[in-house]
Amino acid sequence: MKKDIQLCRSEINKLNTTSENIREEQNKYQLKLTESETKLSQSELDKLTPTTCLPFGDYSGVHQLNVSGIGLFNVLCDSQLAGPGWIVIQQRVGGDENFTRDWATYRKGFGSFESDFFLGLEKIHRITSLQRFELYIHLVAENGRTYNARYDDFKISDEDNGFALSLGKFSGTIYDGMRYNENMKFTTFDHDNDTYDDDNCANWGKSGWWYNDCYTCNLNVPNGNLGWWDTINYISLKEVKMLIRPKEAMKK
Repeated sequence: MKKDIQLCRSEINKLNTTSENIREEQNKYQLKLTESETKLSQSELDKLTPTTCLPFGDYSGVHQLNVSGIGLFNVLCDSQLAGPGWIVIQQRVGGDENFTRDWATYRKGFGSFESDFFLGLEKIHRITSLQRFELYIHLVAENGRTYNARYDDFKISDEDNGFALSLGKFSGTIYDGMRYNENMKFTTFDHDNDTYDDDNCANWGKSGWWYNDCYTCNLNVPNGNLGWWDTINYISLKEVKMLIRPKEAMKK
């Protein structure tokens, strides 16, 4: 009888051990299933969230993009100034935003979509690394006259290369004011990348920009107006918007 009882207890222990193993296996499979579902959801989310404003068509306003290296973030899309699909990367519309900012702030971006803002150098770099983009600049002079400037291959380099500016070919209703800045690294008061030997151009211009030898186009300068398209002919501005869109949109 004792042997039978011991045998029964031994079998029960084996069954308990087996049950625990089964539960552990079930938990492992459930965990893998949950992880797979999470990855699938994220994958689907990546597909559903665009990398440009083109999918939003004529619907201007704040929309969310998903760009590799950054993830999800909001942008201001514009379909009024030059057709659909534009991302506004800089805006000066008469607000009181301070553009005398350090490198880290210009890298991240600052301001309000409802007023003045700068999207951020890292975001602009990541976006323009995806494909070929064009740049459209909307300018309103102090006297109310409007101008536009267009560059067909706009991009900026990564941070290791100073977020250097590349423009492509020019067209527009004003002369090529930004050409003097092409290939220049971005400069702030704490990162001097300009070619001026005597000072940091960001101190003179009281703003971050792709300075060359300080003078000429600067759309961030706060010196009594909202930017200069050119300091030689003194075209001062009361409204500025810089917008980018994939070049492929021109084929449609």
